[in-house]
Amino acid sequence: MRSRCLKTTIFALRRRNNVNEPNSRRNAAFFMDLLEIFDAQNQPLGFTKPKIDAHRDGDWHRTSEIVVLNHQNEVLLSLRHPDKRYLPNFWDVCVGGHLDPGETYEQCAIREVEEEIGVRPQSSELQYLGNVDVVAIDESVSLYDREHAAVYLFQTSRTIDGFVMQPDEVAALQFVPLATVLEEFRSGKNSLDYTPPHYSYLKTLEMAAAFLKNND
Repeated sequence: MRSRCLKTTIFALRRRNNVNEPNSRRNAAFFMDLLEIFDAQNQPLGFTKPKIDAHRDGDWHRTSEIVVLNHQNEVLLSLRHPDKRYLPNFWDVCVGGHLDPGETYEQCAIREVEEEIGVRPQSSELQYLGNVDVVAIDESVSLYDREHAAVYLFQTSRTIDGFVMQPDEVAALQFVPLATVLEEFRSGKNSLDYTPPHYSYLKTLEMAAAFLKNND
């Protein structure tokens, strides 16, 4: 599947000052996280940068996005913790995060699912859907986020009670019909505060919907 570049400017980012961070060790870890840097064609450049510097300088890096669906074709939404540095109290439509140096997309996907919702999927349970390039810019907080994201689908029979939320990342979980979220993203009439960039996550969810349709 061809990679699609989604250039979206985010004006609604909410940034908290360092004094509001409840855990200084976690705050220090945020600044020390290292990312491998890539070019616009997703080729490695052979060096790493602290995540905050990569986001400031607009360096391309890699992330994994995992759409979690139950057997009723409902997508798992997770509420970002109120103490998160960026976009607290927004609803994510997928699980995901940045690749650690030397990590593969799939390894990152497995790790992120386990960390955020307490379930470690087998490799065979992850369906790779393709890659999407995401550009999210908010000049007010010096954020120039450029990601080469791999998109995966993880289908599960678990109910909400079957997940364990990462305490400092996730504040709540809920299942919502995939068709409902798609319609809200397409119409712009959202019932929840979804994490931007919306055009990016719309493409992510459309990839999942297309897979379900083609494998019905």
